[in-house]
Amino acid sequence: MAQFHIYPNPGMKKAEIPYLVSIQNDHITSRTGATVVIPLRANAQPVEIMAPLVEVSGQGLLVLSTDEIFAIDTAHLKHPVGMLKQADRGPKSSPPWTR
Repeated sequence: MAQFHIYPNPGMKKAEIPYLVSIQNDHITSRTGATVVIPLRANAQPVEIMAPLVEVSGQGLLVLSTDEIFAIDTAHLKHPVGMLKQADRGPKSSPPWTR
């Protein structure tokens, strides 16, 4: 399991939260069996820095809902659909919705 991989949400709220981003590195995950994830929300209002828009290939822009960070058993995360782009991993000069 690689850091910043994007996985389909295995939970019940797939319409609201279609994907989860793994933000924990393998060093910890391999020892605990869990990984820390951030939900990617559809139809949510972005908030600069705290809940930015990120692009998921083939799915468009989704909100990285950092205030909903949680841990999940890695067994629930199956096949990644992509990876968070380098540009989406750090501060931006301006939010993507204003460009």
